[in-house]
Amino acid sequence: MPDTAANENVVPGGSSDEVVRELTQKQQDLTEAMQRLIRFQRQTLVLKNAPSIDSALDTMESLLIEVIDFAYASLQYRSENGIFSPLRQICPDDIHLDYPLMEWVMGTQEVSVLPIDIHMEDCNLRSLLFLPFGFHHIMLLWLEQDTDAFTQEQEALLSILSREMASVLDSHHYRIRLEKTRAAMSDIIESVPLGLLALDHQDKVQMINSTAEIALDIRRQDAVGADFHEALPEKVADLIDNLEHTGSIEEAELAINKPGRDSQYLGLTISPMRSEDGSSKSGQVVVCRDLQLSREVQKLRELDAMKNDFLSLVTHELRTPLTSIMAYSETLLMDEEGEVPGEWREYITIIHSEGRRLCRLIDDVLDLTRMEAGKMSYDYETQDPNEIIGAVVMSLTPQLEEKGHHLELDLDENVGDCRLAVDRITQVLNNIFSNAIKYTDPGGSIVISSKRADPFPESSTPTLLITVADNGIGIAPENISRVFSKFEMVESVKHHTSGTGLSMAICRQIVEEGHGGKIWIESELGHGTTVHLQIPVA
Repeated sequence: MPDTAANENVVPGGSSDEVVRELTQKQQDLTEAMQRLIRFQRQTLVLKNAPSIDSALDTMESLLIEVIDFAYASLQYRSENGIFSPLRQICPDDIHLDYPLMEWVMGTQEVSVLPIDIHMEDCNLRSLLFLPFGFHHIMLLWLEQDTDAFTQEQEALLSILSREMASVLDSHHYRIRLEKTRAAMSDIIESVPLGLLALDHQDKVQMINSTAEIALDIRRQDAVGADFHEALPEKVADLIDNLEHTGSIEEAELAINKPGRDSQYLGLTISPMRSEDGSSKSGQVVVCRDLQLSREVQKLRELDAMKNDFLSLVTHELRTPLTSIMAYSETLLMDEEGEVPGEWREYITIIHSEGRRLCRLIDDVLDLTRMEAGKMSYDYETQDPNEIIGAVVMSLTPQLEEKGHHLELDLDENVGDCRLAVDRITQVLNNIFSNAIKYTDPGGSIVISSKRADPFPESSTPTLLITVADNGIGIAPENISRVFSKFEMVESVKHHTSGTGLSMAICRQIVEEGHGGKIWIESELGHGTTVHLQIPVA
């Protein structure tokens, strides 16, 4: 009798065969998919061996077409400042690009596909595929298929292409940056006004700039790659050997004699090049400079110092006899008993007037020598600047009345006390006010004003602004900058006055160096001049 219980557990013959066939088909499909992946990965390796970036892009486009059908494509490049620009594209110019989304995809470095609904004349776009190629490039593909039709195999293939193409494009990007950096460094080395040579650890010349070519009278094509003993003049090579053995970074001098030319004096310095970790020496850097210019500059400095010493000595020596002349002339002018004849009194008055002018000249020259030597003295004290202005006006009133000028004072009573070098500010105001009187025709007008002003930029300290304006002869715009130059006198023959041309240069020194302020001029030829003096109040 048949065992019916056992027969109940037997699967019908047809069902078991279908399962086997289904499993066999899936295994076959998986094997084929794996083979396609392996084959595709091998194809992408061609990208790295492409002879040019354009060739790599052409290969990439061919591989894309094998993987997926797309209606439009755009390869975008993101610059260092985050701006996207098309590198290659086949799509309408007005098609929408979502830049924030592109940034996000490039940050994830993953293939992404999003549903869209765009109706074009020749197709309906159903999805947008983002394919990042590193951190500077991204490919956008507009597809007619829905996102559901995008398979895992396509995603895997595109991920392989994304990684390989990212490697190629990033390498190209950084190679371009490296080439630009090298070119910039080469330009810098060529522009350095010093001769530069680089020697490797085998004493071969690696690099030489044009300044060194000229200084050493050698050619770059002959020197680079050759041993420096053969490439450089014997004296230079021997000196480099000596400096190498000392192990110190010191300059040595030598004279190079060139046919038909004067001897050229060079200074050579050698220092070791270290590896990136600093553990070993990879070569030497040789710096050579022409000592002729530095020696000429040194001579000029010595002559300038001698000039300053001479001026200081002469002016001091002039003071002694001049003081006596001034004293005796003042004594003779004080005669009240008529012992000095009238004609003599006129001569003595001229002597006294010219003596005072000579005193001012000597004072200016002494101030100049102190200024250039950095020894200008400043004795600061707190005082109302309006009082200083009043004192200067009082001392110059005789000159003002002599020319019949109208003076207007517009002084702010609330300026308050300021910390100033009173004697020096008095000197500045005296020079500015005197110039206004000199270069204004008789009967002209002068306005002096004072007020609190805003702080200088990047400062919180209030400032004092003093202005002296006249309606005199004025200064041409091209000559305004000359006013503050030493020994410059910008004036017409009609208004010529004697002087050294030092007063305004000294004024600028006192205002800017001594008080941290600013002095400037506004003027128009024939319409007067305005001098502005602005200094911090504390």
